[in-house]
Amino acid sequence: MLARALLALILVLTAACGRPLAPAERAFTATVLGPGLDADRVRIVRGNLIGGLRYIRPTRPREACREKILPPPAGPTVTVSTAAFVLGETVFYRRDLWAPDLVAGYPRTLPLADAMLLAHELTHVWQWQNRETTGFSPMRVAAEQAADDPYLFVLDDRPFAAYGYEQQASLVEEYVCCRALDPEGARTGRLRALLEPVFPGLEARETAMSVAIPWKDAPVRGICS
Repeated sequence: MLARALLALILVLTAACGRPLAPAERAFTATVLGPGLDADRVRIVRGNLIGGLRYIRPTRPREACREKILPPPAGPTVTVSTAAFVLGETVFYRRDLWAPDLVAGYPRTLPLADAMLLAHELTHVWQWQNRETTGFSPMRVAAEQAADDPYLFVLDDRPFAAYGYEQQASLVEEYVCCRALDPEGARTGRLRALLEPVFPGLEARETAMSVAIPWKDAPVRGICS
């Protein structure tokens, strides 16, 4: 009971410090998570408390869109730091990644890496808001971090709920990447078939007029085919 009361107090205090979603962020999010996310309750905070912590993980296979839009790592492992994390309905962004509008320019242009991270983190908010169905809790998510890479997933015939919480958020993130760059790709179609039953507002095509990718040499053609 004490732990729950403390968590409730933290959620109230942190929510008071954040900003609401910007109009462009809300518009983009609606095309991914749809009405299942109560966007009015989301808060974005600058400073994620644990952003200075670095950890080493194995280099991922270059199969996913999210890996192919970045230069290939030089070795078998990479050192990374936490970009953002979620507590309840509040998203804490690392200070160097925070912005007054994380997808500024949308729908004229979509800053793909920023949009993918936003979709990932807001999937965690959706998990929290729908926790009676998802079973989401901060402790369960923390337990997933014992894996070498809790974000790594294999796209197979499992339903969405059978994936871990970080894998679920990564699947949504991957769909944002594939939809933007290869909407007719086979992988894009499999992701859409997996996500549509869970997110009724999911749109099949990216509506932005242009997409800004983080690596100019990324092999965009057929990236999700």
